[in-house]
Amino acid sequence: MIAVACDEDGVVALDVAEGQRNDAPLAKSVPIEARDAVGGVAEVLGDEGFDSDAVRDVVLDDLDALPVIPNRKDRKEPWPWDDEMREIYKRRNRVERAFAKAKQFRRFATRYEKLKDVYLGVARLVFGFIHVRKLAETVNTA
Repeated sequence: MIAVACDEDGVVALDVAEGQRNDAPLAKSVPIEARDAVGGVAEVLGDEGFDSDAVRDVVLDDLDALPVIPNRKDRKEPWPWDDEMREIYKRRNRVERAFAKAKQFRRFATRYEKLKDVYLGVARLVFGFIHVRKLAETVNTA
């Protein structure tokens, strides 16, 4: 599993977990790494899988950011969720699109590498290629 932090320019932080593990435990370290990379984090977006008090506490206390994470349906004490948060949550599709582009690279999609460090290098290389490709589209060659 991979946890990714994105901003307007692209991926700024990522980490890899074992294939049989979910990526919620990575939700504590990746936003902190992203904050260190870009200088500050205003919002942390995640799906319902990240809806835990531990993740929200890291976001609120360590990052001083707004956790934009929808409540699970079985949550006993739901966090507030309003129209403004719903609009912010729509930006989460950037991460989904980044993964869709990354899965075009066969080695990334099938995870041939067994070691975490090697696969993390492949993931960084793939997202670097995606970023360079995006930069190349903005260059006026005419």
